[in-house]
Amino acid sequence: MVILAMATISMYAQKFGVKAGVNFSTYIGSDADGSKALTGFQVGGLYELPISEAFFIQPEVLLTLKGAKFSDEGYTEKYTPFYIQVPIKALYKFNVGTGKISIAAGPYLALGIAGKDKASGDGESESSNLFSKEDGADETILKRFDLGLSSAVGYEFENGLFLNFEYSPGLLNVANGGGNIKNSTLSLVAGFKF
Repeated sequence: MVILAMATISMYAQKFGVKAGVNFSTYIGSDADGSKALTGFQVGGLYELPISEAFFIQPEVLLTLKGAKFSDEGYTEKYTPFYIQVPIKALYKFNVGTGKISIAAGPYLALGIAGKDKASGDGESESSNLFSKEDGADETILKRFDLGLSSAVGYEFENGLFLNFEYSPGLLNVANGGGNIKNSTLSLVAGFKF
């Protein structure tokens, strides 16, 4: 059985790839009122494991900047969390022209590694770490772990270049202290598979 599975996989080319793109992130949830999009980025690598000629499993490892901006009557606050994010997508491709349309979806797991909460208003400003306790606080501002869905629609050219439109809504509340916010990120991504 294992030999049959290995033979099936080896019939189709396995690929590695790199990708980078721009993120437009915000928060959703009952405490996300006034949340505005923050422009960030993502960069990382992927592995495309063929299941058949049209179906693939595609794990990725990404460094991604998410977050949001809030503003209210002269007061502004900006969260800029960096995550290591690992999506595992089921990928389907079909021929269109000389390339392929791709549709992908699956879960992601993310680990917050760094980030700042920058607040300003009335001529004053302050900055705090999002993922570490400061000034005797009982907990961090944001929870370190996130879990969500990752989806993509794109076009892969014959030479391996691809362009994707991606959406990743978070499923977990990432706020500590009784708040309720979830990550929500739209991305425009380019990459290359070899």
